[in-house]
Amino acid sequence: LGAAAPSPAADEFVVIVHPSVAGANIRRPDLAALFLKTATRWGDKSPAVPVDQSGTSEVRKAFCDSVLKMPLAAALQYWQKQMFGSSPVRPPAVKGSDAEVLAFVETTEGAVGYVSKATSLPAGVRALAVID
Repeated sequence: LGAAAPSPAADEFVVIVHPSVAGANIRRPDLAALFLKTATRWGDKSPAVPVDQSGTSEVRKAFCDSVLKMPLAAALQYWQKQMFGSSPVRPPAVKGSDAEVLAFVETTEGAVGYVSKATSLPAGVRALAVID
């Protein structure tokens, strides 16, 4: 009874990182900051390289709701404003499938992404627990 129950949306995806990323978990607000690029480095000061799924992906919708705490449409709007603001910021790279995200994270130091819960993870990536 004492354990915090994960939100239902958290069950729909797994956050994955390149093996160069230290630690076994990440706080939800810190993960959101990496994907909104308000933070660009890991705790050890190495560069963080977030990668998103397609804007039509169910797993991205779940990630936006659970981690960014905004609907996908609001996240897309956020990036429109960031790209065309006074100090333009590029959004994370976007990949079209779980397999493409896995390949990107596996080959990119500092990378962080997310895949659907059912995806089996290759040896070149590891899951990162999201904590509140």
